Amino acid sequence: MTLFSAKSIGLYSLAIGSAIGFFNIVTSYGEANVKAPLLVTGNYLITSPNLPACFQQKQLVLKVQQSGMYLNASITTASQMSGTDRESRPTFSGRLHDLQLELNGQMPADICPQGSQLKISSKISQVRSTSVQKPLKPDVDRQLQGQLWLTTPTEPTAKSIEFTGILQPMRSAGSH
Repeated sequence: MTLFSAKSIGLYSLAIGSAIGFFNIVTSYGEANVKAPLLVTGNYLITSPNLPACFQQKQLVLKVQQSGMYLNASITTASQMSGTDRESRPTFSGRLHDLQLELNGQMPADICPQGSQLKISSKISQVRSTSVQKPLKPDVDRQLQGQLWLTTPTEPTAKSIEFTGILQPMRSAGSH
């Protein structure tokens, strides 16, 4: 049996052709149907006319970190964000699907009573335009609009509270 027989060349050609064909099919499908998720990483100032009692008199910042469609977040007060550069451990986790963000987790004890749970359901929107133009770049006009539900040990029944999360400009490392 020789190395360059018609059978060997045909078999190798079929194997290489199949691999190239499969690669082209997968690449075409990916380019047409697989889109990168919207970039929502950033710090959002939470505003609402009727925040829960433990949120009153505090400017709360929702710090969102993203890995693809999976989200981690933490809530701190604006004074904690500007006073120190300490990293707060994410206490919320969730997902991003299309333009819908869902987060669940436990509130920090320095903001609400120990054991308080928060659920956030929000739509991502633009302030000035009706559509999200640059999905892979942070945009200062981007904001969150949705509902949050807070349960505390003293109030176990959560009410839907509408809120807006305004994306804060990123600070450079040298500025305070």
